[in-house]
Amino acid sequence: MQIIKLFTIFLLFFCIFSKNSFAEKYIPKVSINGSGLNVPRMVSLKKVPVYMRTGPGLKYPIKYEYNKAHYPMNIIAEFNNWRKVNTINNIKGWIHTSLLSSLKTGLIIETTILKKKPFDKSKSIAKLLPNLLVEIKNCNEIWCKILIIKNQSYTGWVKKRLIWGSTKNKIN
Repeated sequence: MQIIKLFTIFLLFFCIFSKNSFAEKYIPKVSINGSGLNVPRMVSLKKVPVYMRTGPGLKYPIKYEYNKAHYPMNIIAEFNNWRKVNTINNIKGWIHTSLLSSLKTGLIIETTILKKKPFDKSKSIAKLLPNLLVEIKNCNEIWCKILIIKNQSYTGWVKKRLIWGSTKNKIN
C-alpha cells in the first residue's frame, strides 16, 4: 500500500513538473498541410470575382465577394489549398490558393504625399488618399517605394506605416 502511495506521488510530481506534462499551454497550429511559408504573410487577389467563404471548402457558404484585382489580404491560417485571410476592415474568411497572388500590394491608410525620394524634404509628386491601392516595389525600415497605376503611372516613396500590407499585420 505504501509503495502505491509513493508511486502515485511520484507520478503526480512528474506530471506537474515535467517539460512534457499535460499542463503545458496548448498552442494551436496555424497551418495544416499548408504551403510551409510563414504565417501571417501578405498576398493579393489574382483575379476577380473572388468569393470569401466561411470555411475551407466549396461546401461552405460565401461570406463576401471581392471585385478588385490585386486587393491585399493577410493570410492568418492555412488548411490544405485554402487560406484564411484577414482584410484591412478585419473581415476574416477562407479563399482558395488559386485565387491568390504573391504580388505585393497595399492600401494607403491616411492622406499622405508621394515623395520622389525616401526623405521628408524630398520633392512631392502626388497627394494620396485613403484606400488607394498601390503596388509595393520594395521597403526599407521607414519608407516603401510604390507604383500607382491610374490614368497615369506614378512611382515614388511613402512612409511604410501609412501602407496597410507593408508590414506584418497582427492577427486579430
